[in-house]
Amino acid sequence: MPGLSAGPLEFHLLLQPRYAHTFAEGSTNPRAGYAVREDVLLRDGDGWSLQRFFFRIGADPEPWIGFKAILDFAKLRGSDVSNVLKQAYARVRPVPSHMEIAAGIFKLPFSILELDPVADYELTDLGAADAFVKDLGFAGRDIGAEVVVAPLPKPKRLRLSLGVFRGHSHDEHASFVGAIGARVETKLWKWLRVGADVVGMPSGTTYKQPFETSGKDVLPMPPDPLFPREKRWAAGKAYSADISVAAHHFRMRVEGMLGDRVDIDTRYGARSFMAAWVLVAYRFRTGPIALMPAARAEWLDTDREHAVGGRRELTLGCSVIFSRALQLMLDFTRTDVQSQTAAIEQPLPLPAIPYFDLDNERVTAQLQLVL
Repeated sequence: MPGLSAGPLEFHLLLQPRYAHTFAEGSTNPRAGYAVREDVLLRDGDGWSLQRFFFRIGADPEPWIGFKAILDFAKLRGSDVSNVLKQAYARVRPVPSHMEIAAGIFKLPFSILELDPVADYELTDLGAADAFVKDLGFAGRDIGAEVVVAPLPKPKRLRLSLGVFRGHSHDEHASFVGAIGARVETKLWKWLRVGADVVGMPSGTTYKQPFETSGKDVLPMPPDPLFPREKRWAAGKAYSADISVAAHHFRMRVEGMLGDRVDIDTRYGARSFMAAWVLVAYRFRTGPIALMPAARAEWLDTDREHAVGGRRELTLGCSVIFSRALQLMLDFTRTDVQSQTAAIEQPLPLPAIPYFDLDNERVTAQLQLVL
């Protein structure tokens, strides 16, 4: 991958400006205020936006030690810098290529949607399932420590990861093991990778937040009226398994997920979820450029116990690749939502009755620059 270097330091940039537009019929919710809000929620993110602006710094001054940090300046909102730091961790390799210990802020070992480099993803969006498991805390970045072991002579044949993370256990509920994650991955052939992982949160937590006096994160019917900003998380676990195939110009990835709803305040009676997705892509050259058409299908059920919560997404896209550094990505996504399904991102303050998601189509054009 192209980049810049200065002594032991390496620098990489990822820039993704985009334009998106959503098409949908208006909400038919009998509550007039809800109907307006549901229409607005559906179009959140439409128009011009900066999807990502990654600035990555890395260094491996010795074979046994390394460092990596990623800043996302697209998440900078005024004076709020809390979401800018995406990763920052040190790596120690007691046995290079066979054992590595990492500590800091990095990815939980869950789902190849998060673990694989986002710059290599064939479409403009990772899908609803990825956003959902990150909201629950099972995937995405967290602070903790992890040990990765490759016990076989060829490291790619078997990799085992085990880590402890903060999870939802911090401040007055601080725990050394707020969450624990593990992954096993094997690459028996160059073109085939198989993996499975699990993340568990061993205990639930309740944060009264007695010093929180601002913000809109207020419960509609708090268990204790003295603490309307209380946050509650349940204990739970999530599993995923994946298969990746890359042969010649063809790519295919399949993944399934299953887990508990640990978000007590926003699950609205749901207890567990499940999801599955498959993506295929084929790259070929035509004159001075390369084209890579891709298709992705996903099923997400955020409420397995009831006849609501189902989402079906189908995405068709094509990337126009001008060089290793520059490509234009065009997508069309159709989403069908089961009736009375709560929107994944509920606005604040939280409503007593959830806002519902709607069927829609979205068109996205995104330019990607990698340096």
